[in-house]
Amino acid sequence: DQIMVRRSPGYEEQKTVRVTGEVIFPGEYTLTKKEERLSDLVEKSGGLTQWAYVKGARLLRNIIGEEQTRMQSTIDLLDSAKDSINVDNLDLKTNYFVGIDLSKALANPGGDADLVLREGDVLGVPEYINTVKITGNVMYPNTVTYSPNMRVTDYVAQAGGYGYRSKKSKAYIIYLNGKIERARRFSKKVVEPGCEIVVPQKRSKDGQLQEILSISTTAASLATMLATIGNILR
Repeated sequence: DQIMVRRSPGYEEQKTVRVTGEVIFPGEYTLTKKEERLSDLVEKSGGLTQWAYVKGARLLRNIIGEEQTRMQSTIDLLDSAKDSINVDNLDLKTNYFVGIDLSKALANPGGDADLVLREGDVLGVPEYINTVKITGNVMYPNTVTYSPNMRVTDYVAQAGGYGYRSKKSKAYIIYLNGKIERARRFSKKVVEPGCEIVVPQKRSKDGQLQEILSISTTAASLATMLATIGNILR
């Protein structure tokens, strides 16, 4: 005789996500359906508070095995190039920020911007921050008040101006939501409240790329920045 006890086809182990910051009920929530999205999580948490800065919302996600492999491949590729990287000095984290647009996700639930969540995700909704950070190869790294009428060069000027051997045309911006974009010097539209303007330095003959990668002092994970910054600085 054989007794077969089959697994229920609809059974899945409980998976949880978390929401922090400017929502009515911050905390941990269980994923109750296969494709639960950002808008679903905001709804579960009671919605946003009046102080929420939606454009700055970011999603923290744990690195899975496949992503860890890709990240290591990127490091190996950079290590084999002219620039040498001291891996021991790099902050290789177990999670990374996903660039999201929560305002679009809430405006069109189920759309492309309404990202599907996975276990361990943490949605952070900050309050409004009216400052801009300037770091990298500038005379005096600084944090200044945001103004919609100021250009990238105006912000750099408030950090003492560009430093020696600065790569002005390769400057980039790290936004609160985790996205990275080229910082065009005379553009106003690219600068947003709470972002960081990073000015890289021209490579020396020895090409110490780890010095360039260590310019940013934000909490943005190296796992998401390696490939992006690698392409920007070519």
